[in-house]
Amino acid sequence: MSQSRVPLSQIESAKDSGHYPLYWLVYRHNNQISVVIEPGASIIHARLRASLDGLDEGEFTQGHELPGKWKMPKAMIGRRLTQQEAKRLLAKLSP
Repeated sequence: MSQSRVPLSQIESAKDSGHYPLYWLVYRHNNQISVVIEPGASIIHARLRASLDGLDEGEFTQGHELPGKWKMPKAMIGRRLTQQEAKRLLAKLSP
């Protein structure tokens, strides 16, 4: 019997992730950049969550805690963003 895996972010999101800051995690794979927005108690915690959810494909290159004043669309949290989505989001959120 096949078991479907529930992403860690879905398990924790109901009770915990609202209390965590969000992190902008950047990975490089096959000469492409991917961005993951992940909540965590620290950058290490956010990276671990991304890893457990299979979102950390490639080499981790940088990560930043997002300012608390930034309101992030829930649909963009806990998944790999396309380069275009990441650029649009960054342009929208930057002063």
